[in-house]
Amino acid sequence: MDSLKRKLLFVFSLVSSLIVSAQHVEVGLMLGASNYLGDLSNETIVLKQTHFSGSLFGRYNFSPRLAVKGSFGYARVSGDDKNFVSEKRDYMLNQVEVKDFEFNKFRNLNFFSDIYEFSLHGEFNLLPNDLNSYNTRPFVPYVFMGIGIFNFNPKTTYNNTTIELQPVATEGQGSTTYNDFKPYNLSSMCIPIGLGFRQKIGDDFFLGVEAGVRFTSTNYLDDVGGVYGSRSVISGATGRTGLHLSDRSWELNPSADPINNPNPLSEAYIFNENDKRSVRETFRNDVYFMAGITLSYTLRFRGQGCPQF
Repeated sequence: MDSLKRKLLFVFSLVSSLIVSAQHVEVGLMLGASNYLGDLSNETIVLKQTHFSGSLFGRYNFSPRLAVKGSFGYARVSGDDKNFVSEKRDYMLNQVEVKDFEFNKFRNLNFFSDIYEFSLHGEFNLLPNDLNSYNTRPFVPYVFMGIGIFNFNPKTTYNNTTIELQPVATEGQGSTTYNDFKPYNLSSMCIPIGLGFRQKIGDDFFLGVEAGVRFTSTNYLDDVGGVYGSRSVISGATGRTGLHLSDRSWELNPSADPINNPNPLSEAYIFNENDKRSVRETFRNDVYFMAGITLSYTLRFRGQGCPQF
C-alpha cells in the first residue's frame, strides 16, 4: 500500500511540475517544401521536383539553451529519369562496357511517394531563449538532430493508372528464384539533422524558418536500389505489370504494345538480368529534405514564475 502511495505521489508531483512549468511548452506548425536525393534524382536536387510539406509539432524548453521537439510531418517526393535524358556515362550493359551511354534515357523510370514521418529532435539554441519574460523579443537560432520513423509508398503512372511499385516487385523481390531477396519495408528509420531560427513576435508567439535533411535507412524510397532481375522471373511472379514496370526501356520502342501483347517485343528491352538499375555513387541510401516557415504558440499560466537555469 505504501508503495502504491509513493507511486501516486510521484505521478502527482510530476504532473504538477509540468503544469507549473507549462510556460516551457510550445505547440506549432511548419508549412513548406520537400525534395529528395536518390537514384531518380541523379543524386542532385531537382528544383522542379519540389513539393508541399507540412508538420505539427510540440516543443519543450528544458532551459534557455536546450529543447526537445516531437513532430508529425507530411512530405511528397518524386523523381524522373526524363530530367536527365541527355546525360551520358560509361556503363556495363550486358557485361560489355559502353562509352557515353544515355543511361537515364533508356532506364526511363519515375516515381512519386507520400511520406508520413514521426520524429523526435533535440535542439540546441545558439543564443539563449529567455523563458522568464513576456516582454523580451529574443532571436533564437538553433541546430537540431534527432531520430524518426517514416512511412513511404513509391508509385508510378502506367496506362493512365496509379500503380504501387513495391507489390509488383520490380527487381524480383520475393520471387522463388530470388527467395533471399525480400520485399523492402515501407516503413524506415531516419536521422533528421538541420538548423533554423525563430523570432518572438508577441508575448506568446514565435515565427521562424527551419530546414532539415533526413538520412534514411532505405535505398528504396524511389523503388530503385539494385539490379535488373530476370524478365521471366518477374513476369511469372507479378505478371505483365511487374514486367513492364521493371524495365521501361521498351516504352522508347514505338512498336511495343503492352496492351495487346503481355510481353512487349524482347528486342525492345535494353537491359538484362544483373545489369545495374541503381548507379548511385555518393549516397548509400536515399535522403529527403523538409524546410518551411514555422509558427509556434507558447503555453503559459499567467502569474507563475519559471525557474532560472
